[in-house]
Amino acid sequence: MRDQVSKIFLFIVAVAACSLTATAADWSNTIAAVTLDGSLYTVEKNGALYRTDLSSGRYVQVGKAEFGNTRLMFAGPKNLFTLEKDGSLYRIEPSSGAWAGVGKAGEWKNTVAGVFVDTRLFTVETSGGLFGTNPISGAWAQVGKAEFGNTRRMFAADGILLTVESDGSMYRVSPSTGAWSRLGEAGAWKNTIAGTVLNGTLYTIESGGALYATNPSTGIWKQLGKAEFGNTRYIFGANGSLYTMENTGIYRVDTSTGAWVQIDK
Repeated sequence: MRDQVSKIFLFIVAVAACSLTATAADWSNTIAAVTLDGSLYTVEKNGALYRTDLSSGRYVQVGKAEFGNTRLMFAGPKNLFTLEKDGSLYRIEPSSGAWAGVGKAGEWKNTVAGVFVDTRLFTVETSGGLFGTNPISGAWAQVGKAEFGNTRRMFAADGILLTVESDGSMYRVSPSTGAWSRLGEAGAWKNTIAGTVLNGTLYTIESGGALYATNPSTGIWKQLGKAEFGNTRYIFGANGSLYTMENTGIYRVDTSTGAWVQIDK
């Protein structure tokens, strides 16, 4: 009888261990990530949209699993926006996952990067055109000349656009005129793999694992902590804190020292 009880006990322990393994953090299927109102929103390959509490790492699915064609995702003032592979733009209600098309289907097909400045979505296309879009009506207008064709990443800081080009050079761009000026040394951000703006500072991670904080007005930068962020897929800010996402976890990073702690163990 004792042997039978022992076997049952060991079986229960084994099942519990497997359950713990199955629920371990796994973000390897994430294809897009942004923060809005202090929460992290992610889309997975299977089309599911998730909202994550960054104080605990706990997440819940939002709406139906119908976002699998997402190519880019943006956070607006109140809503999420996804740009799909066919170039269609959608506005998403963050609490329910309800969505509505913005503008004409396929109209953003050639978009390579985008970011919100205040209430407008700014995007750059392969042609080099910079466009400002009303996210409610979908009405858009070109800003400045078509000279942004080398843009690979876009950020917004203090009402100004920041672009990083394929050669690693960074530029400040006026969202009203398209006028630009280079920041820092040419090519200084060539190895950047992820970036975000938090409290007026641009934080970027390079392929070698180094984390940098850059003043977006001067281009002056400094490294934070050790070069141990090379596995980062996304970096984002929320509630005054900086976070990075790797395939196996989300980490809160101290912006003074680069020290980190995993939030979703």
